[in-house]
Amino acid sequence: MKNKTIVLFYILGCFLIGQSIFAQTDGDLGVQEVQVTESFIPDVPDAIKLADNPKLSDTIKVNKNISYKPLNRRFESQLKLNPIKSAKIKGEPLSKLYHTYIYGGVGNMSMPTSKIFYSSDRNKSLTYGLALGYIESYSDVKSAFDNEQKVSAAFRETDFSAYVKKDFDFGIINTYFSRQGNVFQAYGYNTNSKLEEKFTQEYWGYSTMSVSLQSKNTDKSKPTYYAKLFAYDLNEQTENSVSCLLSAQQTVGLNDYSVELAMDYDFNNLSDKYVFADSLAKELILTFSPSVSGELGGGFLNLGFELKSMDTRDSADISYAIFPKIHYDYIFSEKNQSAYAGVRGGLDENSYWTLSKKNPFILNALTTDGGGLNLINSQIKYDVYVGMNSYLGANINWSSELSYARVQNMSFFDLDDYSTYQNKFKVVYDDVNHLLWSSELDWEINSNANLNLQLDYHKYDLDSLQDYAYKPGIVSKLGFSYNIGDKILPQIELVGAFDRSTATDSASIVPLLNDIIDVNFALEYKYNSIFSAYFKARNLIGGYQIWENYPVLGPQVFFGLSFRF
Repeated sequence: MKNKTIVLFYILGCFLIGQSIFAQTDGDLGVQEVQVTESFIPDVPDAIKLADNPKLSDTIKVNKNISYKPLNRRFESQLKLNPIKSAKIKGEPLSKLYHTYIYGGVGNMSMPTSKIFYSSDRNKSLTYGLALGYIESYSDVKSAFDNEQKVSAAFRETDFSAYVKKDFDFGIINTYFSRQGNVFQAYGYNTNSKLEEKFTQEYWGYSTMSVSLQSKNTDKSKPTYYAKLFAYDLNEQTENSVSCLLSAQQTVGLNDYSVELAMDYDFNNLSDKYVFADSLAKELILTFSPSVSGELGGGFLNLGFELKSMDTRDSADISYAIFPKIHYDYIFSEKNQSAYAGVRGGLDENSYWTLSKKNPFILNALTTDGGGLNLINSQIKYDVYVGMNSYLGANINWSSELSYARVQNMSFFDLDDYSTYQNKFKVVYDDVNHLLWSSELDWEINSNANLNLQLDYHKYDLDSLQDYAYKPGIVSKLGFSYNIGDKILPQIELVGAFDRSTATDSASIVPLLNDIIDVNFALEYKYNSIFSAYFKARNLIGGYQIWENYPVLGPQVFFGLSFRF
């Protein structure tokens, strides 16, 4: 039965397939697609593995000591390398050195002037040079007592200087010598006295000599040293002085602190045939100055003091004094600024030599009238100061300092009423509190123009004197220079001094001096590197007195030529 049923379905299926084929033969058979939905996947059964892992046991062990020695033979290479030369940075070429410089000129007041300079070639081991100078004037000036009369203000100055610098293995030796002579008229006398001008002639002659030795050591572990011998003579043995300085410095410790020890010997002598007795003609000053310096808190500190032993003219016994020496610098690297502060002190030795540099019309030891000067040394007990240096832009530099000092026996000048001609100045002393503010601005406007401004303000608080002598309260200077094509170089300078008066004692009347305002001008024309021409004009405003009864010379005009070869 079952088989019959299968046959029946088979016959029925064939009939249906035949009908379908037959039906398609009459039309489009189309495209028949056969899709295989499953592929053949062969399947390999896992192999049967043995699970046993045999273990081998070696019962015989042999230790072998192996030693070898390499052949002592160097590989010989035929390759030769030539060292590469270091790169060189080409710097600016050195300017041509001219050995000799000569300057000569003449002015409206019969002022012939001449200067000669000579220097050696460039040499690291030996350099030397010398200079000669001469200027003379036969000018007259209106008398301070009578404008209708003129008095001679003639003067003559000569100077000579020479130096030698020699480099040795043990150090550097510097020698220097100078001689300066100044003959002039003390023209501030009363013309009504009918005095002869030859009796008012003054003379100051200065001779100086110095020899110094400086070590060349740059190793911080070894000490450095400096020694200097200095001497001067005034007016051919009227006054002479010898000073000897010894200084040694050593760096110690991990922080590079340095310890310095300095000793100074000062001997001053005055000729006793003029004014002073033997007991007052000499003075001896010994100075002992230790200090330590190094970095501290991002800055640099110098800490020390000066101990002085003084056998001076103003004291019958040997006296001692200690002066502070403290200074601290701090640099603000990011702002291009630096600040500093400290306390200082010391001794200002008042002698004929130092005082004549300030006022040439003082009582001269060579003259017997007036009895000479009363020489007392000034002591700066302390001077507290703070300051700053700033770079305001690429071309502007500014510096300023404020200080307050206590000075014992500060020197002042006062007109001497007891001298024969009453045209000389004596020196008076007083204890003073001195306040000083100074400032300077330097502006390089461009590569050709430069502006400089200086200003000083002084405030004196005197113990005994009514007023201070010839020390202006305000001093200023304004300068401007310009370079026109490296050919024409004009310069102009404006100077001023204000709040001026003369020193007096309690019984004197305080005369006021006029303020100082003046203009100086200079013009240089460079024809080439060898030849130049000069024009100078000084005291273009004038009309003031630097010292009482001494009016300055009027406008002065100079023409000059210079040569270098």
